[in-house]
Amino acid sequence: MLQRRELTRVVADVQLAERLLVTARQHLISAEALASTDPHLAYAALHDAVRKSLAALLQVQGLRATTTGGHLAVQHATRAQFGASMGAILRPVDRIRATRHEIEYPTETTWIDEDGIRDDLPKAAAVVKAAEEVLPHLAVFVS
Repeated sequence: MLQRRELTRVVADVQLAERLLVTARQHLISAEALASTDPHLAYAALHDAVRKSLAALLQVQGLRATTTGGHLAVQHATRAQFGASMGAILRPVDRIRATRHEIEYPTETTWIDEDGIRDDLPKAAAVVKAAEEVLPHLAVFVS
């Protein structure tokens, strides 16, 4: 992914990674609060919580997605590294990303409601929690 310029090396920053996790937690709270009144924005917050928690894992390793790699690079890099140990937790990540994309670029059949938020909120929270637990054990990525 580095060779394809989907990821780039940055200065590993534990404090920035921890701030990303704090923001991810805040997004989960916002998603829950907005679920009944603005499900579209709530789902965007839910997705951002997942993405930022995974980006935190990369940040602490001195890696970040590029504009070439985008959100998919974050997802692919973390799945490649943590899929064996966090497979069940990471399983809904792609569907959450795809759902968020569909909400952002809707068709006549696009639909999200409070129930959709409430169904995916525990899955997103599990990703954030797993990232919080893994983060202290990571080192700078060396290739």
